Amino acid sequence: MNLVAEIIPLLLSRGYGPNERAPSERELAERFRASRTQVREALSVLETLRLIERRPKSGVYLTVESASIEALRLFTEIGIPLPGDEGDQAGEVRRIQELEAARLACRRHREEDIEVLRRCLAGWEDALDDATRISELDRVFHTGIVRATQNAVLGRLVNVFYLMTERRRAIYFGNPARRRQSLREHEEILDAIVDRDEERAVRLLDAHISGADSYWQDLLARE
Repeated sequence: MNLVAEIIPLLLSRGYGPNERAPSERELAERFRASRTQVREALSVLETLRLIERRPKSGVYLTVESASIEALRLFTEIGIPLPGDEGDQAGEVRRIQELEAARLACRRHREEDIEVLRRCLAGWEDALDDATRISELDRVFHTGIVRATQNAVLGRLVNVFYLMTERRRAIYFGNPARRRQSLREHEEILDAIVDRDEERAVRLLDAHISGADSYWQDLLARE
């Protein structure tokens, strides 16, 4: 994975066009002082993530525009900004998925789903002084709502977005007031889901997500 994390910034920084050939395996091996086998394995990972295309008897070509969701997660893990305005677009996709998930959770939730969410919030109450723990419980709560839809594919998609925002949540929950406020908002959302009140659940979740988004927009504006 270290070699993958080194190759990606090189390819992105060069700004290769769709039909412009990137460095060959030999050139990459020389640049990173790695074996051809190591480079070939790293390129196989990038090809699986649809970041590159290897054309027989032609070479390596960058295909970031068709990159997979997992590739976007990899970008965040190694500290590479998402291309263009894809960061904002990813947040928009997450909002669409979660709001629809709240509706479906109201219709489809089972008692065991609600119990998982209740245990999550009980743990939240006990961990208010631990920002790292709260960040993880936030992921558990939101993905727990999605799990209550009984749609495993939706669950996998949303989980990727939460893995992408792990660092961001750690910063957000560094503030004790936000940890408490978020707990109250989660409790209200859960009450609406338990009551199977779709409109209230969606309204509360939308306001909850908007509040977090506003924080980041303000922070970026100050920076």
